[in-house]
Amino acid sequence: MKHALVLITLISLPLTAPAQQAVSTDKDRQSVSVTIYNNHMGVVRENRTLNLPKGISNLRYEDVASGIVPQTVRVKSTDSKAPLLVFEQNYEFDLISSSRLMDKYIGKKVKVFRQTGDGKEELVDATLIANNDGPVYQIGNEISLGLPGRVVVSTIPDNLYSKPTLIWKLNTESAGKVPVEVSYQTNGMSWSADYVLVLTQDEKKLDMTSWVTLTNESGTRFDNVTLQLVAGEVKRATRSYNRRNETAYVMKDGLVVSAPAFEQENLSDYYLYTLDQPTDLGMNQTKQVQLFSADGMEVTKRFIVRDLNLYSGTDSPTTPAMVSYEFDNTSKNQLGRPLPQGTLRLFKADSKGRQQLLGEDIIRHTPDKETVKFSVGSAFDVVASGRQISVENFRIGSGQVASYEVSLRNRKTEPVTIRYYAPVGGDWKITNSSHKFTRESSSAAWTDVPVAAGEEVTVTFSVEIKYQ
Repeated sequence: MKHALVLITLISLPLTAPAQQAVSTDKDRQSVSVTIYNNHMGVVRENRTLNLPKGISNLRYEDVASGIVPQTVRVKSTDSKAPLLVFEQNYEFDLISSSRLMDKYIGKKVKVFRQTGDGKEELVDATLIANNDGPVYQIGNEISLGLPGRVVVSTIPDNLYSKPTLIWKLNTESAGKVPVEVSYQTNGMSWSADYVLVLTQDEKKLDMTSWVTLTNESGTRFDNVTLQLVAGEVKRATRSYNRRNETAYVMKDGLVVSAPAFEQENLSDYYLYTLDQPTDLGMNQTKQVQLFSADGMEVTKRFIVRDLNLYSGTDSPTTPAMVSYEFDNTSKNQLGRPLPQGTLRLFKADSKGRQQLLGEDIIRHTPDKETVKFSVGSAFDVVASGRQISVENFRIGSGQVASYEVSLRNRKTEPVTIRYYAPVGGDWKITNSSHKFTRESSSAAWTDVPVAAGEEVTVTFSVEIKYQ
């Protein structure tokens, strides 16, 4: 409680910059744009007008993100007639707090309000001699431990700041206003995509709405910002360093700002999305913005059976089929755009028209003209079981052949098609099969089996595996 009271007292004190030092705040911003990446970082670009004296001077550049990576700062004058050179930078992030201020006053005089015996307050002079588990004061010839009451200090030390601040040492050829463009990388920003899909009653088409969730934990707010999103995993170098009293040299070139119109475009090997209107990013805020929508997309539903335990020699446990859907990401199917990685949620209306959640899945970054596949859970009344019938070596040490029997059962009131994946691996081929298998990859083979309502179909096959 003492620390909170100290803080309340400090709020009323003026936070003034040292003499002969110019200050720039977010009030000087003319424009700001932010690009947010999937992996918790962003790039900030802003334009401000600085009021500077002629020659060498210091500038406090305030209202930057506390997650700033200071060595990425770039600054340049946008007026060729008012050149600007920044040749030294310090990033100051020793911020004002009750505990930090008390630490700065160790060994110095403070004033303490304390209660007298009649319940009144008196203001006494004290020396703060320690501030570890709690403040320790010397008042006259006495040492006071854990003294309750408010503490008042005379000034705020120059090396404490109310917000993260860049201090530049710069040079200008003439006094006056200089328009600048500043950019930097910051941590604490992220975005993710969410997809809301609604199935039609016949489950042959669906409507999609895509939302972007933005999170700003960078330590500052950005108002009226042009927002861009990069889809893709950008590689980041990692290294350890001590940020305290960090000095960095600043390059004079700025970053290129993309066109403000709403568009989707390639950015090297990534995709860049630009929102069509400015928005606000509050500090410690999460918000949703619609990315796009598409209606009437054709979708295919599948019942998939795989990973049956067929190696025990006995019947495997009854396993429900996995319910899966897939759709083509093409312009013919109302899409044909890069789909950022995100969470997909599938809904369908019940008999009363109320939307019910069928399941959710994660889709990865999916380019145009690819097929999106996702699973939403297990079928209650489409099940399978199986067993290994036999296994034998066809030449000692060169390979083996195993035979299997799988039962696919449909307890629904309508027919279904079940896609069964056989257990394959290594150098393999399927022989003596009751159904035709399709080789999907070096480790997957499947067959589609129609099963009438209330019926059961048995699939038999053998797998030859050659040892390397």
